[in-house]
Amino acid sequence: MAQLGDITSTEKLLKVIRSKEELGSAPAEPPPKQSGTVKPPKKDSIPSGKSSTVGIDIGHEYLRIVRTETGLLGSRQIIDRRRFAIPPETQVDSPQFAAFLKSSLLSACGSPKQSDLWAIMSSANVELRSIRIPKVARKQVRNAVYWTAKKEVPFDEKEMVFDFEVQGEVVEQGVPKLAVMFYTAPIRDVENLRKLFLSIGWPLTGISIVPFAGQNLFRSGWMSVEEGTHTSLFIGNDFSRIDVYSGGNLIMTRGIKAGISSMAESLIGQYSYSKYMESVPLTPEDARKILLSISPDTPDSQKTYADFGLTEDKVFEMIQPALDRLARQVERTFENFATIHGDQKIERIFISCSINIYPPMVEYVGAQLGIATEVLDPLSAKDSIAVCRDVDDTGCLSERIAFAPALGIALSDNANTPNLMFTSREKESEEKVKLINRAVFAGIAVVFIICAGFFFTRVQAIEQKKKVITGLETELAKIGKPVDRSELKKMTDEINKRKELSKVYADRYLGMVLIGEITALTPENIRLLDMKSNISFTKAGAPAKPAGQDSKTARVEEMILEGIILSERQKLEATLASYIMTLEASPIFSQVTLSKNSVIYYVKGEVLHFILNLKVEESIHG
Repeated sequence: MAQLGDITSTEKLLKVIRSKEELGSAPAEPPPKQSGTVKPPKKDSIPSGKSSTVGIDIGHEYLRIVRTETGLLGSRQIIDRRRFAIPPETQVDSPQFAAFLKSSLLSACGSPKQSDLWAIMSSANVELRSIRIPKVARKQVRNAVYWTAKKEVPFDEKEMVFDFEVQGEVVEQGVPKLAVMFYTAPIRDVENLRKLFLSIGWPLTGISIVPFAGQNLFRSGWMSVEEGTHTSLFIGNDFSRIDVYSGGNLIMTRGIKAGISSMAESLIGQYSYSKYMESVPLTPEDARKILLSISPDTPDSQKTYADFGLTEDKVFEMIQPALDRLARQVERTFENFATIHGDQKIERIFISCSINIYPPMVEYVGAQLGIATEVLDPLSAKDSIAVCRDVDDTGCLSERIAFAPALGIALSDNANTPNLMFTSREKESEEKVKLINRAVFAGIAVVFIICAGFFFTRVQAIEQKKKVITGLETELAKIGKPVDRSELKKMTDEINKRKELSKVYADRYLGMVLIGEITALTPENIRLLDMKSNISFTKAGAPAKPAGQDSKTARVEEMILEGIILSERQKLEATLASYIMTLEASPIFSQVTLSKNSVIYYVKGEVLHFILNLKVEESIHG
């Protein structure tokens, strides 16, 4: 059976690490990778997005299958339950059993592509322990757990699957620590079960054990219990198992060598030393049938205790010594639990049994322990449960109890259920792949958004240009019909003729324009004595100035003005300067330069004699 021990001190872990250092080795290396033959499920063996999850419990007499699916609000619900009788004397590793298993799954599920399959493996060879380690960085947790587990339960990585689950942070004597549950299981057992389902074309998603199936019932919220610590007591044939849960976590499990066989032995012993000693002695098989017959779920036709002259109350009285021994062992287990977890008290016990349940027995065990007890009946935890097509268990409590492991494992998923096929190491690798995929997807999304934005802006620009083109086309339509080349040439010739004519008139009257401009700009106190110009007036039809003629070699058109200024002596220079600025401001002249200025005596006195050079704007004289 699964065993458990608890490590509660930091010193034990430090001792393990120091022992490695004393051997001259470096700090503890990461635990070696699993070298056995168990392979993590591939993409095709861990289907995602399946419509349902199927829990499979292979018992001694029956194969029980529960199929669940996730509802709209995220809660699980049962959509089918099946019970198939295993053919007598059929070994699990035989071809006959494989054929039986395949036909049963086909009848219950239809197709392996529709469901994730989880199967229960025997926990007889599974070592399960709860430990506490110092609070370390996330990357160092695996290393710390591995070496602590290796110290507590020596195991060979080539033969055993090793996995663990961090269940949260606890404070021990004021020191924060991590509560960890770890377990080891034979690779051979896991592989045999995996290959069995693979050989029939129904690959498994996961393999787990009954204590973890019970954990699913509480973690998923299928069974609503008050806050605190509660336990599940399974009374088996030769052994019983105690599983302690707190906050939905399995924190302790222990096997007890007491069960139905102990009760049968007590019944045989009491029967032999009673008034029935002269009767035929009871055999273990007879005793088992008598124990089965006192259950209210057993049909009247199978109530054999009367055949031996016994009553139901008498049978219960005869097995009470065995129940007392069972209760004492459970009590010692609870005392050990209280020593380790002093702040936690067992609030409730859920009892199940490998044979038909007997309610007075449940009440008796609870009374001996002084703890509230009830039958583990998860099917009664929900209002609407699918009816089993193979057996009418609506009024049979024992039959409903028998479906508990299959239901618990049907509530599995890799995020919340320890999976012997898919350990935490594979989960970490899968998480890294998911992170990479998310990063790649995010990058693609960013590129897509950028491209979409660019495309949108280009589309908008195209639409805008289309609007401009439409406007231009509208304006062109208003102008009139398009003209041809000959008409354009005719219009060009006409314009050129008008231009030449305008130039002729401009040249003809250029002198008058220049004289008129100078006259308008010259004030009354300035007398012009002489006016000269080197401007050549183009006649009509004369050749135009060559296009591209260098401005440095072209002749500069200018005028020379000579005159005198009549004014007071002190105002002569100022008047000349003002006159020059006035001429420069004219659009006709540019670069007015003073060639000569001097004061001379004129008729009535001193005057300022000057000579100015004026360049004529090229645009004026063509």
